Amino acid sequence: MQGTDTAAEQGMRDRKKARTRDSIRSAALDLFEEQGYERTTVDQICRRADVAHRTFFRYYPAKEALLFGWDFGQVVLDAFAAAPAELPLWAALDHALTVTGGRLEEPVEHTERRRRLRRGLLDVHSVHNYALVVIDAFTERTVTIAAERLDVDPATDLRPTALGAMFGGMVRRHVLIGSESGTLTDWVKAYRDVLATAG
Repeated sequence: MQGTDTAAEQGMRDRKKARTRDSIRSAALDLFEEQGYERTTVDQICRRADVAHRTFFRYYPAKEALLFGWDFGQVVLDAFAAAPAELPLWAALDHALTVTGGRLEEPVEHTERRRRLRRGLLDVHSVHNYALVVIDAFTERTVTIAAERLDVDPATDLRPTALGAMFGGMVRRHVLIGSESGTLTDWVKAYRDVLATAG
C-alpha cells in the first residue's frame, strides 16, 4: 500500500511541475507576443506566471530557452534511441524520422507559437547563441546514441561522431538558415541523394 501512496505522490508532484512549467511558458509567450521578446524581462514573466525568480530558473536556464523548450530535438532523438536494435545507423535514423514525421518537437499549439516567434528572432545575438548551444547538445546526444547502438567508444571509432556532425549540421542549417521550413526528413533525403551521386 505504501508503494501505491508513493507512486500517487510522485504522480502529483510530476503534474504540479508540468503545470508550473506550462504556466511559465504560457506567460512568457503571451508577453513576447504582446510587447516583444527583447522588451520582456524574466521578472515580468515571473509576475505574470505568479512564480518566484528561483522557480523560473529551476525550469528554464534562460529567457532564450522559452523559445526552444526543454524538449527541443529530443522527440526525434528518443525515437532514434528506441529504434529496433538490429537496425544499422542509417536505418535507425530513417525509422526515427518516419515515426516522428521529421519533427524536432511535439506538434502542439505552444510549439507552433515558439517556432513562429523564434523564426523572427534569430538575428538577436542571445537567441542565435542559445540556438547554437541547443544544437550542440542535440549533436552530442546523437553521438552518444550512435555509439551506444554500435557499442563502440566514440573516442576511437569515428562513426558516431561523423553521424552526429552530419545530423547536427542539418539541424543547424534547418533552424538557423532554413527558417525550419520543411522537415528534417527532407534534409536526410537530400544528403542521401548527394551520397548516391558521389563518385
